[in-house]
Amino acid sequence: MAEALLVTRDALEEIRAWKERDQRAEAVFRVDVRLGGCRGFKLFFDLEDSSEPDDVVVEAEGVCVVIQEDGLPLVAGSILDFEDSYRGRGFRLANPRARNACGCGTSFMADYPGQGADAMESEAGEGVIVAEASA
Repeated sequence: MAEALLVTRDALEEIRAWKERDQRAEAVFRVDVRLGGCRGFKLFFDLEDSSEPDDVVVEAEGVCVVIQEDGLPLVAGSILDFEDSYRGRGFRLANPRARNACGCGTSFMADYPGQGADAMESEAGEGVIVAEASA
């Protein structure tokens, strides 16, 4: 079973801070993969009021992260981090499935594993989110 996503402590703390700033304690954090960008797929990160029926919902330390089921195979096993450095400030996704990523850090190429819903389900599994300290 593939893990849905690993989340660093820095990302968890920033999601909590964002929810507090926006006074949206019950919001979920969405990792959204869409067609577009300069490489084929583009990542978006946002707070939403609730999950959708076709979302994979995973939770760590009270933070709920959602990923649309059909996008999960493109990012499964990735590490979600938050960076605040000279290179910029924002969420980053270290994606082992990405190839030929763009310099912007949100657009990437990837092969969609398997065909049809059965292949997606076996690839995505139940999804586990693990909070780890960032290096």
